[in-house]
Amino acid sequence: MDLVLHIGAHRTGSTMVAQSLAATIATHPDCGVALWGPRRLRDIPGFQVATQRLDEDMEPIDKTAAIGLDQLASLIARDVAKERDRGIHTLILSEENFIGGMRNNFQTGVFYPDVAHRLASFDSLLPMSPLRVALGVREYGAVWTSAYHYQPQSGRDVPDLARARATLMDHKRGWLEVANAARKVWPDAEVMMWQQEHLVSSGAQICAQIMGLRADQIVMPTGKVNARKLTTARPTVFSSEERKHLSHRYNRHLRRMQSAGNILWVGGNPE
Repeated sequence: MDLVLHIGAHRTGSTMVAQSLAATIATHPDCGVALWGPRRLRDIPGFQVATQRLDEDMEPIDKTAAIGLDQLASLIARDVAKERDRGIHTLILSEENFIGGMRNNFQTGVFYPDVAHRLASFDSLLPMSPLRVALGVREYGAVWTSAYHYQPQSGRDVPDLARARATLMDHKRGWLEVANAARKVWPDAEVMMWQQEHLVSSGAQICAQIMGLRADQIVMPTGKVNARKLTTARPTVFSSEERKHLSHRYNRHLRRMQSAGNILWVGGNPE
């Protein structure tokens, strides 16, 4: 059985992709693909706090943590075996918080600061290495503004605007670091990426690559998914000049990732 990880990212259309995967499986129940989405994964006891139980050297922080992690890995292995026994040949784990949360980005002032540790921690729980790791990205100014506006809608306090801006304007950390972390943790996996800007036109192609199916089998959701409400306050986060600067940085990073040759880009080349 092949394992595929859909690791995000936030505010890039990841919910739309996950819903399309689920709809496709519901429409083609004999396709041999199963999906463990965020709700399924977050209901696994101890899954969400697994990264906190390992130190920087990927060792359990204490005996209790070691026992808990061993039990968690055994539970996941058992459930994966059940999927295999019922004829599943591709299991997709879809959870944008694999790479970290947007709230933590705003609180720390760093773009996904713990991504390498988090991915390595979750890898230690898996019964096999993934065949494919999937990640969507989006232009920095747009994704950051969307995430900032979405925080109060999701029941969280509004982040400090100056700190939120500084995270991108004063630091150059970005998608390069996220992609490199995935490549380092899973050097033998196919890392596939796409731009949120291409999701509307290439959604079926992207989901087909994730699932290992044909594009004409994919069922895409209609309408907006996980969108900001019209009543949500939308303060200006970046000026027009700052947005232009962030857009140039995004395109530079895309070109660097594409030229590396170790990432499969789906749905169009970086612009």
